[in-house]
Amino acid sequence: MIQLGIFFGGTSVEHEVSVITAQQAIAQLKKLPGYNVVPIYISKDNHWYTGDYLHEVEHFKSLPTVIEKSQRVSMIKTDKGACLIKNPLATRGQNIISAIDMAFPMIHGTGGEDGNLQGFLEHMQIPYVGCNVLAASMTMDKIASKLFLQSAGVRVVDGDWFYTHDWMTYPGAILDDLEKKLGYPMIVKPADIGSSVGIKTAKNRKALMEAIDFAKQFTTRVLVEKMLDDMREINISVLGDCEKLQLSVCEEPLTDSDILTYEDKYMSEGGSKGMSASKRQIPADLSEPLLKEIREMATVAFTALECSGVIRIDFMIDNYTGKPYINEFNTVPGSLAFYLWEATGLSFLDMLSEAIEAGYRTFRRKNGILRSNHLNLLSKKDLKGLKK
Repeated sequence: MIQLGIFFGGTSVEHEVSVITAQQAIAQLKKLPGYNVVPIYISKDNHWYTGDYLHEVEHFKSLPTVIEKSQRVSMIKTDKGACLIKNPLATRGQNIISAIDMAFPMIHGTGGEDGNLQGFLEHMQIPYVGCNVLAASMTMDKIASKLFLQSAGVRVVDGDWFYTHDWMTYPGAILDDLEKKLGYPMIVKPADIGSSVGIKTAKNRKALMEAIDFAKQFTTRVLVEKMLDDMREINISVLGDCEKLQLSVCEEPLTDSDILTYEDKYMSEGGSKGMSASKRQIPADLSEPLLKEIREMATVAFTALECSGVIRIDFMIDNYTGKPYINEFNTVPGSLAFYLWEATGLSFLDMLSEAIEAGYRTFRRKNGILRSNHLNLLSKKDLKGLKK
């Protein structure tokens, strides 16, 4: 039986969203033959817990109770992979809680979607689902991904960025520069947070200042982009890896505001259903040429960044020109975008199975790479006098 560790919660502002996503996936993964689901909840203060109490989403209405009724653990490397042990260690009895043969990160945002957790799992030398360290960090960072995609020839919206400490020092010069380069309206975003947290639009200088002051609460770098006056948001999901990938149908999120907000995504009626409860049109009403271009751009971006698992790519369509632009990546999308795959004809469980298989393929490729020199260079050196 393969012990599948589901990592969720985390220290980001999307903590509760991650809980919903994980609970939706866990309910499906329990049906997967040959796997035993091990929930690993990371609290807001970055402690790790496991236990049967974590299997019910209703329990998370009281986070203190969740912590009280769960076993705090640490994860350590073993000869065959990794395992969870009690933290603190018991003076008597068994300290090993469970082996972890494979990991499935379902943490949105900081600490789970940005490469940090992926780096830890690399150190554990166990297979995991989703993007590798570089792909996760690049896609999480809106500035880095924009610069990379531009270099790869993928169309993105014009924008500029700056450090928040520079904003505190010379805001006037930054405002002048943004107005000269971009012009109104603009959209202001924290560089490295998802779920539309910290995002505001600006149609004049006063609104731009307010939007920047708001965004800097969540980040050390701020991205400002030219906002398309008349645009549609179109999303598509990609599943697999660079060896084998497939594309979902497209969706068009529906909102009465200028942008799709956190509230639109998660606080609508049926909010416990996560992203699957927000208003949308599936499939989106798109012409064949436009749909083809979106699918081609998604494929190029996914493979160029060496993404893996199940991701969602958000596009913006300029209604004046008809051109699509990649807006941002979600490498751990809300609800794992299962609703897009169900509309494509792939069940939630089958989608999860495909993501897991992609994780194994990625792990096998990495294991085939020569990573160390077996010759001990120090054995041939005179080390006398090396230390001073």
